[in-house]
Amino acid sequence: MNSRTKLLTLVAAGLAVVIAAAVALTITLNQPKEAPRPDPVAATVPVALSADGLPDSVSIGIVLTFGQSGEPGSEYNRAAQGAVVAAQRFTQSGTAVTLPTQNDRGTEEGAREAVSSLAGQGVSGLVVATTGVQAQAAAKAAEEIGLPVILPYAEPAEPADPARSTWTTKPAGAASALQTALAGKERVLFINDGGSLPPSVEVAQTLTLGEFEDLQALAQEAAVRTGDQLIPPAADAGAEPVRVADPADAAVVSAATPQRLAQLVQALQARGVTVPLVLPDGATTPAFASALAELDGTASGQLVSIASDGGDSTALQQDAQGRGMSAFLSALRLAAGEPDTKNLTGDAPFAADAWAADPASHDAVVALVRAVALAGSAEPAQVGTALRAVSFGPGEGSAGSTLDFSGPAALTAPAVPVFASIQDLGLRPADALAPRLVWVPAPASP
Repeated sequence: MNSRTKLLTLVAAGLAVVIAAAVALTITLNQPKEAPRPDPVAATVPVALSADGLPDSVSIGIVLTFGQSGEPGSEYNRAAQGAVVAAQRFTQSGTAVTLPTQNDRGTEEGAREAVSSLAGQGVSGLVVATTGVQAQAAAKAAEEIGLPVILPYAEPAEPADPARSTWTTKPAGAASALQTALAGKERVLFINDGGSLPPSVEVAQTLTLGEFEDLQALAQEAAVRTGDQLIPPAADAGAEPVRVADPADAAVVSAATPQRLAQLVQALQARGVTVPLVLPDGATTPAFASALAELDGTASGQLVSIASDGGDSTALQQDAQGRGMSAFLSALRLAAGEPDTKNLTGDAPFAADAWAADPASHDAVVALVRAVALAGSAEPAQVGTALRAVSFGPGEGSAGSTLDFSGPAALTAPAVPVFASIQDLGLRPADALAPRLVWVPAPASP
């Protein structure tokens, strides 16, 4: 090969390298950027829970308000069965977690007696799974004897004090979430049967059950105010029925108990009210779901309530919180499949309440057990001190949002609007007797 041929060969080879590099660079620059990937779907939260430093057994007391006829505070009895799931998860790892349970009888005196009884049984902490004056009385009684308390569904009566040993995991910001649910609504109708409404929420008109002959008369008038029914003409006028001017575009519905709330909702639906029905309190309880189903009411996206963003639908998320909820639901299905696993009062199989057991009661027990492990002691005062240093999320066994007990309000996620749906997510054991109502943090599909 002569020198001219060698030169041409070298030039051609160089050009080939340059062209190849240019092509590679062009492909790289024009290649679509890879979409951010979610956390790996594989479960990283085990069903069985353990913690270094736990003794062979731990006792966490539960305070309930017994009753099945709408007694105030009893609406969370079935939701509180999530505590059983937490106990089962630790038991699977070799630590027996017992849950002695006492009835507060729906009174302040009964609450104090329940706390005294549980303290005498040597519990390390309490989960007060009720509401109202009895929940606050139980928390105060426990505070006086140094027994740490978690309130999943209520708030303490006294102002928050970081040095106290009472915490609430009830979501904060309910008034703000209610305003979000009513965003864009200009003519809000408030329908009330002994409930309440935050003063920050503006309403255009109010209907109170006490002003009407019965529930049906109230529902009829509400349907007129929303424009879903015509105004009946006066008996001597001879005029045609007309529709009200400027009808309400949403209704806030409130009642003293979830059962009465369900009656209100069903009556409004029976009169054909079609505007969104915003239910600020009581609708997310199992008692409301059961009562609405018994009345043949409709659970649809028309119903809006306020809750934490941590329902069953979270398990469908491909992130840490989704894995935490999936682990909780897996443990729930396992517990429901064991005939020997009983509910908190030991008078029925856990399976009968599996449809209602919630993350809030589960996480309260997990938090107290982890505080026992951190303290290295079952002594209540040490457990309370340790709990102030506890912060845990899905990776440590939380089924709901992250809890931080450095302050009295431990739930880090605020309340959000949630929408009713009858869709069966297939995440809980099949139960033909259970009401079909789930709450999701986005409008339910028709």
